[in-house]
Amino acid sequence: MNASKPRRPRSPAVPSRNLEDAFADTKRLYNTYTHGTFSKSELASALGVSATSGPFAGRFFSLKEYGLVDGANDSFRVSQRFIGMKDEPTTGATFKRSALDAIRSSAIFAELLSDWKTKLPPREAVATRLEQQKKFNPDRAKEIAAVLEESLRFAGVLDASNNILPIRDDGDAGRRDIARDDDPDDDGRRDDLEHGKHGAHLRTDVPLGDGRRVIVSYPNDLTEQEAQKVGNVLKAIVA
Repeated sequence: MNASKPRRPRSPAVPSRNLEDAFADTKRLYNTYTHGTFSKSELASALGVSATSGPFAGRFFSLKEYGLVDGANDSFRVSQRFIGMKDEPTTGATFKRSALDAIRSSAIFAELLSDWKTKLPPREAVATRLEQQKKFNPDRAKEIAAVLEESLRFAGVLDASNNILPIRDDGDAGRRDIARDDDPDDDGRRDDLEHGKHGAHLRTDVPLGDGRRVIVSYPNDLTEQEAQKVGNVLKAIVA
């Protein structure tokens, strides 16, 4: 008698495709139907897949979860979010904000980004978090960790060192103060983006109390080892 393998627990629902792929799918839908409505089978046809296939289910859920397609039952249309993004330059603030909002439309992604406001951990650490706290199976956790990182890169808010960058308004010269109004733990610090001859830098004001503050300017690709070096220098100054 053959013993059946234990069935792995089903992972929570989350986009299985990164935002760039989902955005490309929505472009195909818009090119076919523009502002008109379409059924699920018509949506599948526009994407060149079967409406009853497993891959289509994942693609369709991703479009809905990112808020790129609206509708219910069997009547759908491309969303106003997509329409507001489709003609914007991907380097512009409007596109970046809408793309980041799309990523945060997933409750799980929103929770992770709430905890990791300024730096996304390596994929392995993200996958471990998904396994331990969200009960993803290991393979699925790795896939979704990659989806989140790739989506943030497409949104233009993640640098080479996985720092999550503030979004600078288009047309601002020099730098733009980014108030962290959505941070319940905000201590008054403000992160600014500066552009100089050596590339983009972040500028952080850290209040000390009694009107005193420390102002730190650092490259946006600062590594953890380099940050420790800076900390050692500051300790030596006050020693």
